[in-house]
Amino acid sequence: MNPSHLNGEKDKQATAPPAVSAHREKRDIPKPISNGLPPTPKVHMGACFSKVFNGCPLKIHCATSWINPDTRDQYLIFGAEEGIYTLNLNELHETSMEQLFPRRCTWLYVMNNCLLSISGKASQLYSHNLAGLFEYARQMQKLPVAIPTHKLPDKIIPRKFAVSNKIPDTKGCQKCCVVRSPYTGHKYLCGAFQSSVVLLEWVEPMQKFMLIKNIDFPLPCPLEVFEMLVVPEHQYPLICMSVSKGTEAHQVVRFDTVNPNATCSWFTESDAPQTCVIHVTQLEKDTILVCLDRCIKIVNLQGRLKSSKKLSAELTFNFQIESIVCLQDSVLAFWRHGMQGRSFKSNEITQEISDNTRIFRLLGSDRVVVLESRPTDNPTAQSNLYILAGHENSY
Repeated sequence: MNPSHLNGEKDKQATAPPAVSAHREKRDIPKPISNGLPPTPKVHMGACFSKVFNGCPLKIHCATSWINPDTRDQYLIFGAEEGIYTLNLNELHETSMEQLFPRRCTWLYVMNNCLLSISGKASQLYSHNLAGLFEYARQMQKLPVAIPTHKLPDKIIPRKFAVSNKIPDTKGCQKCCVVRSPYTGHKYLCGAFQSSVVLLEWVEPMQKFMLIKNIDFPLPCPLEVFEMLVVPEHQYPLICMSVSKGTEAHQVVRFDTVNPNATCSWFTESDAPQTCVIHVTQLEKDTILVCLDRCIKIVNLQGRLKSSKKLSAELTFNFQIESIVCLQDSVLAFWRHGMQGRSFKSNEITQEISDNTRIFRLLGSDRVVVLESRPTDNPTAQSNLYILAGHENSY
């Protein structure tokens, strides 16, 4: 099989449902946001896993999505051991993936038309021009024999094809996170290394992230939590590396953070034992979601429970949570055999999918929720790839 071109099993491939025709004048038909799968009804209990690829041999680490500004086609982009691959949601009938970049990839993020990745054996941050990547992949498909660019040093790849560039001084990057400040609108990228963190800021005129801070500090191992928290009194966000049990009255958790705004005493940590935290995300300016083993707690920046008319202070589940996706009014908790959504306001179940014959894993949730599944009785089998359709924040 050509590694730059993967085909799914056509006889089992699930395609998009046929569009319902209706006699309407052209001016009455709204222009679609993208040429991907058709929007599904926005109903609370209507969520479903819609299969987009059957029998995928890739060892996938992550996924994101991108809409081509010229064609409006919507693409899923996968980071895998074998490289970066893409799937056009407007051409599912062709059941094929194209390779965009041949090096191992463990993290992806799309910023405008720029793709950020942790790639290569050295785990370095890369910046890719997405339009250029797609054009390069198209040109490679025209050649009778594909050029093995993964064997060529970057320096001797033709300059006109140099659409992927290493971000300087980012070799050995373990994890990354991105945040936008609601106070200034500035966007930041933070990278974690074995003994340091780097902070980069998006520069709009240059369409790239630029390094602004490099902080030497030994990180926890393993690094379970790595997120940025925006606080109003600081120019740059705090970098959360772990979560400890609260030490003050009514304090549920304490965020152990690095402060890039300080000139000394970078790290704020507690002597209390760390808690087993699966996920930390900032919902609002002073509202943090902390996901533990079987429950989710809503706290403020000081780690105290925070309840309101819009948010319950605690959400509980009857299974071990593996990953979550935050929507506008609910949270989706993914577990080994499915997903359950709960309302932030009432803690009631809003949607639920369960299949004990399959093992599910969340690959990405930036704009499109992407999952993979394998048979429970054969977890090393080739995977099926899905998007989550039908929840209120779809499309």
